Amino acid sequence: MNDGSRLEEWRRLRARVKAKDRNDEPGVLAPPEAFTDMRGTADDRARFGMPTPPEQTGPASAAVARRITKSCAGWPRPPTTREFFEAVHATDPTHRQATIIGMWLREAPIDEILLACAEEAYTLRELIAAIHRTENAHRHPARNRELNRLARAR
Repeated sequence: MNDGSRLEEWRRLRARVKAKDRNDEPGVLAPPEAFTDMRGTADDRARFGMPTPPEQTGPASAAVARRITKSCAGWPRPPTTREFFEAVHATDPTHRQATIIGMWLREAPIDEILLACAEEAYTLRELIAAIHRTENAHRHPARNRELNRLARAR
C-alpha cells in the first residue's frame, strides 16, 4: 500500500470515528505522512520560552535525557540520548531500538513528546514512522489517540 492510500484510509477511519463521537480519535495510529515534517529551531524554542542550550538538542535532547533517567532507571543498561536518536532514525530497527521507542511511546507525556520535537530529537513524522517501523503502533491505543490529534486534519 502506498503512502497516499494509507493516508486516505486513515482519514476515512478518522471521519467515521468522529461521526460517531465528535470528540474522539481512532485508536489506530495515523500513518507518518499525516504528521508534519517540520523540525524545531532555536528561534522556535526562544519564541516559546524554552531556553534549551544548543548542546542539549538533537541527539542530546534534554527532554529525552530526563525521560530516560525517569523511565529507564531499572534497565541493566539504560539507553543514551544518542541511542534514542538513532532508534528513531533507524531504517531497520533492532529489538533494543524497538524497546526504546516503546518506552518513549508508553512513558513520555504528550508535552514531553512535543518538547523533544522542539529540541530537534525528531520531527513528528519521524517519530510516528519509528513507532510504525518498530511495530509499536498497535500497542497503545490511548496514546495513539493523543498523537492523532497532532496529525494534520486535511
